[in-house]
Amino acid sequence: MSSVVFEMETTDTLGPYKLNRIYVGDARELGKAIPDEGVDLVLTDPPYGIGFQYSHGYKDDPENYLDLVQWIVQEGNRVVKPGCLCFVFQAMPRLRETWPLFPEGSRIFAACKNFVQIRPVPVQFAWDPVVFWQKPGQYPKKASGRDWHVGNTSNTSNRGLNEAGFHSCPRPLDTIVYMVDNFCPPGGVVLDWFMGSGTTAVAAKITGRKFIGFEIDPQIAKLAQKRVDRAPLPLLAASSPEQLHLI
Repeated sequence: MSSVVFEMETTDTLGPYKLNRIYVGDARELGKAIPDEGVDLVLTDPPYGIGFQYSHGYKDDPENYLDLVQWIVQEGNRVVKPGCLCFVFQAMPRLRETWPLFPEGSRIFAACKNFVQIRPVPVQFAWDPVVFWQKPGQYPKKASGRDWHVGNTSNTSNRGLNEAGFHSCPRPLDTIVYMVDNFCPPGGVVLDWFMGSGTTAVAAKITGRKFIGFEIDPQIAKLAQKRVDRAPLPLLAASSPEQLHLI
């Protein structure tokens, strides 16, 4: 059973679901109803199987993570349209294990950071790998985006629309806006299996795309609703500019 905690007014549907909504429940169950080749972009940030202690109690079991990645790849290939793209954030420490599970020809989008957490390692982790691949077919828009972006990761939880401190590990909004704006056709549908703080939904809303997403934790989904509610409509938001500097 699922419930809806956010919606923007629309009559568009995707299978049994109305678009521009976040549905509460396990994506592995609810996602079965997404029709084949129904979305224009898959962009998702799953738990990484590194034993992370989420504040809402999700068990990030390392033993089950490879199975989860296989599910993401299988379902991504099923639901995305021919020629379109799937992007899956990954954790650098486990990339060697997960890389063989992604389709042949996969590449890495570098989600770079202008502020990094200092860890006890000789070289700091200054970017996150986002594995992506293209489903065979004709890409539906003029190619425009590069394979990296430097996001503003300083004080992530205290910057207007990027106020997502209610979630354990939100992504920088500017990077997600860049990805949606460049890799989803105008007016297309973005799917996020693990909606979390709602960053993908916010990016879709302010760039004029439609979205559908799933979030297993009801309280997180309610807080994501408030965040998406604050996001401006497309006519009020300028298109994301080309990044001209690194800081």
